Amino acid sequence: MNEAKKMNVHRILVIDDNPNIHKDFQTILAEEHDSAALDDLRAAVFGQTNNESKDKSVYEMDFASQGQEGFEKVKEALAQNRPYELAFIDMRMPPGWDGLKTIESIWGVDKNIQVVICTAYSDYSWGEITQRLGKSENLLILKKPFDSAEVSQLASALTEKWNLARKASMKLEELEQMVKERAKELIEKNNQLKMEIAEREQAELKLAEMIKKVENSNKELKDFASIVSHDLKAPLRGVKTLALWILDDCGDKFDTKATQQMNLLLERVERIYNLIDGVLRYSKVGQNDGAHVQVNLDTFIPEVISMVVPPEHINVTVENKLPSIICEETHIMQVFQNLISNAIKYHDKPQGWIKVGCADEGDFWKFSVADNGPGIEEKHFERIFRMFQTLNVNENVQGTGVGLTVAKKIVELYGGRIWIESEVGQGSTFFFTFPKQKTAHKNEEIETEVICAKG
Repeated sequence: MNEAKKMNVHRILVIDDNPNIHKDFQTILAEEHDSAALDDLRAAVFGQTNNESKDKSVYEMDFASQGQEGFEKVKEALAQNRPYELAFIDMRMPPGWDGLKTIESIWGVDKNIQVVICTAYSDYSWGEITQRLGKSENLLILKKPFDSAEVSQLASALTEKWNLARKASMKLEELEQMVKERAKELIEKNNQLKMEIAEREQAELKLAEMIKKVENSNKELKDFASIVSHDLKAPLRGVKTLALWILDDCGDKFDTKATQQMNLLLERVERIYNLIDGVLRYSKVGQNDGAHVQVNLDTFIPEVISMVVPPEHINVTVENKLPSIICEETHIMQVFQNLISNAIKYHDKPQGWIKVGCADEGDFWKFSVADNGPGIEEKHFERIFRMFQTLNVNENVQGTGVGLTVAKKIVELYGGRIWIESEVGQGSTFFFTFPKQKTAHKNEEIETEVICAKG
């Protein structure tokens, strides 16, 4: 059996005032359809096959006797979205429009239709025709009497040309639509990008203003802290000096209560002095930082412990190897000094210990300072890191409430965090994290030791 063939139906309009011409076109173009049908029949009867799939052309014929009638048929076909592909138009069609008038009118509504002028006379020269209609690739002339082969070839070629042009036009429209949609998207994205850029510029301006304000505030704070420190310390030194003079000159005349009162005055002056120093230290954290250097904590922490001067009944030890870190040396000194000093200051047992340790936490080192002191209730875990907040765990010790606040600010300045774990009566452990940096190869050895220790 023959392979399935696609049926292509082409619409052709014949405009001629001679009915016999209508019959001629019908006969010629119908024969092509009949020939295709005979090929199918021959293949079915004699078993002949055609392995190549071929499209069959079938012509749907329509006829008009006058130019105006043909023009109306073209408009109607367009309205039904079934346009004619090809029109054979006679030049002379009395008493109505001639061929040129008909073509002018048809192309006025359908510029894509292929037209063949059929004429036996030289009513118009080619120059006159092109002057009326313009030069067009959609126009051909067929001299009467015409040959059936010519008609068949013209019908086949021009309808195929019309179809290809239509497909190209549809593809072009599709591409134009895609371009429009894409252009619209790009315009929208461009407008959105402009808005984002404008918003970002506004945000950057606001950020610059805020940074400037913060810088001014920091400068004012620094200046204020320095002024306050100077202006307050001067009279405090005077009060302290005066109190010492009084004790030296009149101490033997004071009774026990008066002597206690003078000593209490000196303690209060010293405490205020320490508070002022604490505020000044806190205000300077993060401002005018010194150079960041590599600090080998293995040798640095013992020096800090020596500076603190632990009492004989408290043993301060380093539990494992400590890494090298990159920071400002005074910063890490302040953190460990404050934590170790607090552990010593508030210790309440005859024999005490303080242990400094370190653990590997991936991208961070986790340091710890543990003691067996009085411990802290959980409800105070956040409070102790606030400015001027102290706990009366020991009546004989008066803290400033600044040390832990300074330590917290320094740790957070480097991107770490600080916290406490404690149990009342058992002691406390302060933890803080510090980011790792590429330092010496020694850190790799430390990490290996920490892993082995965990194993």
